[in-house]
This record gives sequence, C-alpha cells and structure tokens, in this order.
Amino acid sequence: MAEMKISKLDAAKRQLETAVRLYFSEADPVSIHTLSAAAHSLLSDVNKSRAGVPMLTESLLQNVRRDKVDEAKRRLSAAANFFKHADRDPEEVHAFNPAQTEILLFDACFKYKDLTSEVVPTLAVYQAWFWLGPGADLVDVTQTKVIQRARAVFPGATRGSFYAKVLPMVSTLDL
Repeated sequence: MAEMKISKLDAAKRQLETAVRLYFSEADPVSIHTLSAAAHSLLSDVNKSRAGVPMLTESLLQNVRRDKVDEAKRRLSAAANFFKHADRDPEEVHAFNPAQTEILLFDACFKYKDLTSEVVPTLAVYQAWFWLGPGADLVDVTQTKVIQRARAVFPGATRGSFYAKVLPMVSTLDL
C-alpha cells in the first residue's frame, strides 16, 4: 500500500464516517466511542487554532466552577482515556455509558461541517437521527413541529432502518 498524505481534518472525517457506520449497525460501543473521541479531539484542536466558536463540550466547561474545571474535563474524557491508556490503571474497570458517545459524535459532526463547510451525507444522516432519537428531548420547544413532521415521515424508525432509508436520499442531494 502506498503512503497516504492525511490532514487532521481528513483523519477526523474518516474517523467520524466510520463511527457513524458502526453506530447505525449497532456495532461495538467502545470502538464507536474511541473513534468519536479521537475525531472530536482533532476537531477541537483545529477549532481552537482557528479561534472558532467553542464546541459543545468546551461551552459546558465555561459554566463549571473554576475550582471544578479539571474534574469536569476528567469526567468528560474518562472513557476515551480509559480506552486508550493503561499506564496508570492496568487492572481498573470502567463504568461506561454508551449514551455519552451520541452527544460527542453529534458535537464532532457539527464541528466538522462548521470547519469545512462540507456536507458529508453519512454525518448529516447522523445529525438528523440525533434530533429524532437520542437528542429529541434536548430540542428547543420552538422546533418541535419540525421534529414531529420528520418523525411522521419515518414512523417507527430504528437506527438501522433510518440510516438505510435516509443515506441514499441525502447522498443524491446537491448540498
């Protein structure tokens, strides 16, 4: 295989697309989280270097008491760090909630589009699913009619069925 030249944004895009495909096929939650966290970290660093609008996780930290910021950062990155390091805790067991991945993945998909202006169909499908599924109770009440209409179009959609139906449609759009 020939050498590849990969930018940070290319790497993040590849990690996100793979994480989304794994997510919709209901594959291993640890792998999905690891890929999502790696992409999120890359995008956060690029965003900071460009003085971009803070990501959701960074915005959350702005509302944490100053004496608790380090603890909050540790909590936000606990699973990602646990899954990639064993130097301090080789025998430890982590209580992992896969639901935290959904917000991390959403935040990363949103920031990728913000940084690149590129609409990636796979990522767009995840963002739509997030608002219909795991993020539905986070939606601004002024947007509930839009969410209700979208749910009516895809009644009873599951992760896999939504992805299978929507990706081909989004892929044909000239976004």
